[in-house]
Formats: sequence, structure tokens, C-alpha cells
Amino acid sequence: MNRSVRVLLVTKSTGGVAEYVRWLVQGIDKQKLSLLVVCLSENSLEFAEELRQAYHVQSISYSMDRYKVDVISDIRVGFQLAKLIREHQFDLIHVHASKPGFLVRVAALGTGIPILYSPHCFAFHAGAGGITILITSFLERLAAFFTTRFVVVSEGERELACQYRVGRQEQFTVIYTGIDPVPFRLPVDISDLKASLGIPVSAQVIGSVGRLSIQKSPSDFVRVAEVIHRSKSDAHFVWVGEGPLEQDVRKLSTSLQLDSAIHWLGQRSDVQKLLHLFDCLILTSRWEGFPLVVLEAMAAGVPVVATDILGTRELIQHGVNGWLAPVRDTEALAGWVLELLTNPSKADAVRKASQARIEAEFTRTRMLTMIQNLYEDVARKTTCDSA
Repeated sequence: MNRSVRVLLVTKSTGGVAEYVRWLVQGIDKQKLSLLVVCLSENSLEFAEELRQAYHVQSISYSMDRYKVDVISDIRVGFQLAKLIREHQFDLIHVHASKPGFLVRVAALGTGIPILYSPHCFAFHAGAGGITILITSFLERLAAFFTTRFVVVSEGERELACQYRVGRQEQFTVIYTGIDPVPFRLPVDISDLKASLGIPVSAQVIGSVGRLSIQKSPSDFVRVAEVIHRSKSDAHFVWVGEGPLEQDVRKLSTSLQLDSAIHWLGQRSDVQKLLHLFDCLILTSRWEGFPLVVLEAMAAGVPVVATDILGTRELIQHGVNGWLAPVRDTEALAGWVLELLTNPSKADAVRKASQARIEAEFTRTRMLTMIQNLYEDVARKTTCDSA
């Protein structure tokens, strides 16, 4: 194709999905691809403005509640999307996250425009309730008939879709999330950073980054801290992030007499720097699509101990570049952390293996190249088919 490929991106405006879209609009070749981004859910106005100002792409916002079904609001958004899609001659649509994914695929019915869909963790994941799994898997199976390609961030996502009979194998393309490792390797004054948080300079630090939510299971983080503290009373623990379970986990920390050892930092903009505090990053999640924080820790040279779930299994080779333990098995998680803290040579080997794997498989450049190639291939095939 001689002209640029016209792409409509539709996305929710928060969390890891929003970050993923930032990478797309920043790194993609705008000479070859012309982008319009529709921002949905809370923070949509601010996110749309950020994309315009920081990345110089066209963007608009529609109000949508991503946490629940609101018939009137959802129908309104559906009509807005249908009108937009029909007013512009897009070559393809790439939609991100479950609810936007369903609305867009319905709104685009009859247009013939190819639709790429990235769920970023299907709604029928391991932690979902039975009714939620039943309804969302049915809707995803239905919408799969109107989907050109599922663009998933891990083999685990593809396997989960297969388990629930969503889509056909040939519809799936796996493109691993990638990061830019350079910012995570910049020097940090760890002594000053520890002092600013009230952590002794000599203390070993076990940290985690994520929302204080059921998915991330911060109560398990506290219980892992309790087990480790029995053997290493001088260890400190840091959680970066906020969320609805903050009050509950603080109460648990107090009841276990860990308040002096656990530091709840809330939302921070300096995660790249804070990672260098950690002698180990622990991920206690009950489910994930493809946990970005594990990639970031690996790039920063921080050993990882994580729950054995979809996503982490593809990032971590147990005993080679990290350790895996069963979900909610706090004793096993704590055991691997203690193994790491007391074995510096093993920790060094894990750091080297992790950084090498980032360079080989999980760079931002590789991810963006694969996405751009996919866009161009799909648009070219559509043009040839309609000629």
C-alpha cells in the first residue's frame, strides 16, 4: 500500500492497557500508520488529552463504566462507536480490553473492516466467578465470529481461549509485551532512597508493585512477610500501589505485628527507581495476563519469585531466571525468597539470566515491529481481497 494505513485504536484509559497504548502511539511509524484513538472509561478525557499533547495523535473520549453493565450508557457508547466507524474509512480497528472489545465488534458489524482484538487477560480468567465465566465466555465465543485476529500477549491467553472454545487457532497471534530495558538500568542512590523511606541501609528488601486488589492478593504478601520475618527479623517489605484492599491489609499487618517492617508507599511515579531497592520482587497474584512488573524487575536486575499462573510461566523458568510457587502457598513463596536472600551467587546468576532473556525476547522494539507488520499484513490482505 502506498498511502498510510488508517487505524482506529479503541482502549480503556487506565492501568496496564493504557500504558500499552502509550507505547503503541509513541513507537509506531506514523508515516506508515495514521492513528485515531478512542479512549473509554474513567480518566478518558485526561488520557485523550495526554495522547494529543505528548504523542501528537488524534484522540477522542467517550464515557464508559468498565466495571459493570450499564444498558443505557453502553448502548450510547455503542452508537457513538458505530457512527465514528462509518464516518471514517479505516483500514483496520484494534480494540483493547474485554468490554471495549465487545462493544466495538458489535458496532462494526456490516462494515467489513478487519478487527484485531487484544483482551489483555480474558474476563473468564482463573479468578472469575462461575456466572462471570459462563456469561463472558459465551459473549466472547459469539464475538469471535466478528473478529479478524485475536492479538494476545501470551501463549497462556491463547490456551485459555481454546479451553473455553473462543475463536479458532488460526485467528490467534501471540505478540509478547516488550519493554525498553535502558531506563531500568540507570544508576540509583539506594542508600538515599532507603533513608527517605525509613529503611536501614543494611536491610534486605522484598517488594511488590501492583493494585491492592483481590487479583494481586496483597494479603498473601503480608503473610509471606510474616513467614520471612520469623527467619530474618531485619528484612523489610515494600508495596508500591493503592487500591480497595488497603485498609484490610494494613489491619492484617498490624495484627501480625509487622507495621515496622512493611512500608505501604501508595501510588508512585518513580517505580523504575524503586525497583532498585528490592533484593527480590514477589508477585502474589491469583491471575494475570502477562505481568509487566515482572519484565520491569528482570530488566532492572531484580530476582523474581512469583505465583505459578498463566503469563508468569512464560516469563520465568523456575530455578533459572526466577522461582514459581503455587497460588496462595505463602510458605512456598517465602521459602524461595529466603533461598534467594541467603544465596548471593544464585541471585547473581538469576539476574544475568533474566536480563539476557529480556534482550532476546521481550524488548519494546520487537513488540512494536511485530504489531506494525501485523497491521500492514491485515490491511494489505483486505485490500487485495476487495480488489
